[in-house]
Amino acid sequence: MPVPLHRDPQRTREAITRWLVERFPGDGTPTLGPVSSPVETGFSGETLLCDATWRNPRGRRVVRPLAIRVAPVTHRLLPESPWHRQLRLQELLAGTDVPVARMYGSEASGELLGGPFVVMERIRGRVPGDIPSYHRSGWLAELRPADRARVWHGGLELMARLHRLDAGGALDLSFLGPAGIRHQLGECLARVTFYGVRDAPVVTRAGDWLRAHLPEEPDPPRLLWGDARIGNIIYSGATPVALLDWELATLGAPESDLAWYLFADRYLSEGIGVPRLAGLPSREETVTAYSSLLGRPLRDFTFYEVYAAYRFTLFTSRVTRLMERTGITWPNGQTPYVQSAALLAEVLDDAAGRAYARPGAGLTT
Repeated sequence: MPVPLHRDPQRTREAITRWLVERFPGDGTPTLGPVSSPVETGFSGETLLCDATWRNPRGRRVVRPLAIRVAPVTHRLLPESPWHRQLRLQELLAGTDVPVARMYGSEASGELLGGPFVVMERIRGRVPGDIPSYHRSGWLAELRPADRARVWHGGLELMARLHRLDAGGALDLSFLGPAGIRHQLGECLARVTFYGVRDAPVVTRAGDWLRAHLPEEPDPPRLLWGDARIGNIIYSGATPVALLDWELATLGAPESDLAWYLFADRYLSEGIGVPRLAGLPSREETVTAYSSLLGRPLRDFTFYEVYAAYRFTLFTSRVTRLMERTGITWPNGQTPYVQSAALLAEVLDDAAGRAYARPGAGLTT
């Protein structure tokens, strides 16, 4: 869901050029190509794409493809900004086997672009689109079913690589805050007013269910991507080459990321009334594959599926309200929130149908 932009192209190019001159003073003044924004993805942050070209003293051209991520200022999805946490995490991940974009530097003030920003290497490749959904059209829809399965499984393999990192040892990730589902669910429950769903019956029902079925999470917490989905992966052909977007990163059980991976895909197909692409593995196939990648059975996965649907619905409520402020309307009132809330109700019914009755420790707020 793209952020509505009202940037002056020339002023934006001048601001980026000034920053590059200050960042790379020995390289001289670069020539900046056209600045564009990807239209398929991204509501909570703005991304600018451009090529910067320098000429060295011998006249040789040096081209750096850039991606500039600007922190959200007017369209704030989350109650608190995770901006500095996600930059620090991306720097740490650059020293691991999890592929992320190289960071050239960041700017803390909003003087140049209206908000803090980070300048990164732009990795060549393609990202499955949210708008229109990759189930409806785009490069993924044009692939053979077998190659779509490769795209899906490739994302799972990179996510498992992330989950295998030693979050409590070599990597000090304490800056991400308290670990575990008890804290994360508690934060969601405490912020329903911010997300605009305080009196929504299906959200209240889901919150009550989650309180009553809170799992124990016996394993040490792992680094969680938070927004795990193929729409946050850059692909070269059907091969994943980089993971994107760390603003929702936290510490907890890998099941949480996998449930989000599945629900985000379900929303972009069933949730919006579009047939799911042939070749993409089913829920059952995905759970089996990820259990193998983790080296253990998944635990309490029904709980994490309900939690993913619940959290997704909180976010789409906030997104819907922000977009309505810009004058955006939807046919027949089918807002992102209405669609995800309907899907949340189905997930709750599925959970009841599986007779999921693990009591856990419970949660009171």
